Amino acid sequence: MGAVAPAVALDVVIRAMDHPMPPALRVTGASYGPGRMELGIDLTQGGPEGLRHEVLKAVYHEFHHVLRWDGPGYGDTLGAALVSEGLAQVFVHEMMDCPPEPWEVLPAGVDLRALCLRADAEFDSSGYDHEAWFFGGGDLPDGTGYALGRMLVERVLAERPGQSALAMAGDPAEGFREALRRLG
Repeated sequence: MGAVAPAVALDVVIRAMDHPMPPALRVTGASYGPGRMELGIDLTQGGPEGLRHEVLKAVYHEFHHVLRWDGPGYGDTLGAALVSEGLAQVFVHEMMDCPPEPWEVLPAGVDLRALCLRADAEFDSSGYDHEAWFFGGGDLPDGTGYALGRMLVERVLAERPGQSALAMAGDPAEGFREALRRLG
């Protein structure tokens, strides 16, 4: 495989999780700023089977966040978070042939139109409830922000032939808003 992106100065921190995680989160990741990626691995879950695959998915996801930090950053609004997470999720699928994660798919029965209207109304809000949007809370199911972000980015990619999540790493969130309105 050739280079994915230009060289990036990057610190990677890998740590064993200090508590068991749900099976879908055997490997977790975070990127809280430029040039740094953190991975957590729950070593209490089985052996090495599938671990390489899970680590690669987390590395690709967080690497996209690292790239985005060199541009607009993760962002502090709902719209920016949807775009950042959606781009990172889609980038994983550009790099690997893997099925969607459970949190990348809206649960059956979710009214996409109502969800898009709500996301549009909160798009510029820095006071949005990140935990609820991305990890579930109130009337938002777990993973809503990840699933909606992925759908949004896929919509934009469908409208921009030849583009990729990698190429859009530096795109501002506002450029995705009209696609959100068309998504619902």
